[in-house]
Amino acid sequence: MAHNVRLESCMILHEGRQICIDPSIPLLSVLGKKYTMLILGVLGNVDNGSSFNEIRRAIPGSSATMISKRLADLIDMGLVERYEAYGRILYSLTDLGITVRMDLIPIFSYMEGHPR
Repeated sequence: MAHNVRLESCMILHEGRQICIDPSIPLLSVLGKKYTMLILGVLGNVDNGSSFNEIRRAIPGSSATMISKRLADLIDMGLVERYEAYGRILYSLTDLGITVRMDLIPIFSYMEGHPR
């Protein structure tokens, strides 16, 4: 019986099908961390990548340590890639990162008009 309760608690009914929340928990955990959404925003606003210092400067009040941790989290989740170009280390969104960012925009847009 407990197994059925677990299955019911992890499912969302959407357009006639059940979607399990559990596979999303690692991604949601990373998205909920401080500066993650801001980094996705910054990287999604440029076409050719950003350096670490450009990212840090674009996020007021951020520390190098926290930006470094979040970038590592985002790289581990496959949302951001780190690469060298023109003798510089740059970061940019992966295809998955672009998709996740785009999928979150309606939530941000809604919340902009309905602040809490």
